[in-house]
Amino acid sequence: MSKKAKQKTVYKQDDGRTIYSMAGLEGKTPEELEERDRQRRNAVKVTRKERRAMIAAAFQVYGPILLIILVAFGLAAVIVYLLMR
Repeated sequence: MSKKAKQKTVYKQDDGRTIYSMAGLEGKTPEELEERDRQRRNAVKVTRKERRAMIAAAFQVYGPILLIILVAFGLAAVIVYLLMR
C-alpha cells in the first residue's frame, strides 16, 4: 500500500497587482460614489411647497387606509377581550 504524498502549497510572490479593490471595505466603492454623484446631478429639485403638497397628498391617500386597519385591529382586540371574559 502506497500513501499519497500531500501536495505542498506554493505561494506566489507579491507583484503589486490589485486582485480585489479594498475601497469598499471602508465605505463606498469609487464606482458607487460616482453613481451617487451622477444621481445627485440628475435629481429633480423640489421646492418646500411642492414637498408639502406631496406629503399632504400621501396622507390623503393612505390616511383612510391606515385608519381602517387601526379600527379593525381595535375591533378585533375588543372582540377577543369580550370572548375571553
